[in-house]
Amino acid sequence: MTEGERFVGSLPRKADFHDRNKRRSYELTRRIAARLIDDPGLVANGRSYLERLVRPDLAQAHAYTLWTAILDQDIRQIVSQMLEDSPRGDLLRDTQPVFAVIAPEDRVDMAEVTGLHIRSAASPDRRA
Repeated sequence: MTEGERFVGSLPRKADFHDRNKRRSYELTRRIAARLIDDPGLVANGRSYLERLVRPDLAQAHAYTLWTAILDQDIRQIVSQMLEDSPRGDLLRDTQPVFAVIAPEDRVDMAEVTGLHIRSAASPDRRA
């Protein structure tokens, strides 16, 4: 178990979700959060994403302002806020920049853990 996984595991875990997409988003953010603790240099990826794709879009001005302020904080504060069980935590998960890409096989593992099903290209009738 990595330091990031231990830290994320020590935080209060959100248990009540509006729908399965929110649960999936939360579980994905937990994975990203652990990676951020293990490699704080990934914050630079988030900053780059904000500058390239969020800053130029006036419709995302609030998200840009919010995230640029958050990314100036200590990595543990950043992660704690991302996983917070609050409307603000939901907003951060919904607007988070891309820090790292989760491999497809890890996404499948995450779906199995959360009880979600991934639609397979080989079986288009399977419900997501």
